[in-house]
Parts: sequence; C-alpha cells; structure tokens
Amino acid sequence: MFSDAPADWIEYEKKQLRQVLGRLTWVFTGTVAPHLARRPEEEWAQLVIAQLTAVRATVAQLAK
Repeated sequence: MFSDAPADWIEYEKKQLRQVLGRLTWVFTGTVAPHLARRPEEEWAQLVIAQLTAVRATVAQLAK
C-alpha cells in the first residue's frame, strides 16, 4: 500500500527503473555485446546495440 506522499511514489518508481536498468545492462553486456564482438557485420546485433544504448540512456536518466 502506497503512502499519500508523491515523494514516496517517485522513490519507488526510481527503484523500479534501477532494476530495469540492471536487466538491460546485463542483456547488453552479457548477451548482445559478445554477439557483436564475434560478428560485427551482423545487422541484427548492430540494431539491438543501437536501440539498447538509447533505451539504457533514457532509463538511466529517469532513475536518477
């Protein structure tokens, strides 16, 4: 149950975003980056890295 204070809501939302950022970072560094390192010419890996980079930047900003 949430309190009535918006500051509490914001803190909870930021914590959730930090968890999302951690998961995105893991996918980025643990899955897609090794793929791209082995096959830098693959369009799929390039697309995923580009999109994840943008999403990570946005989520990181929101989690501050």
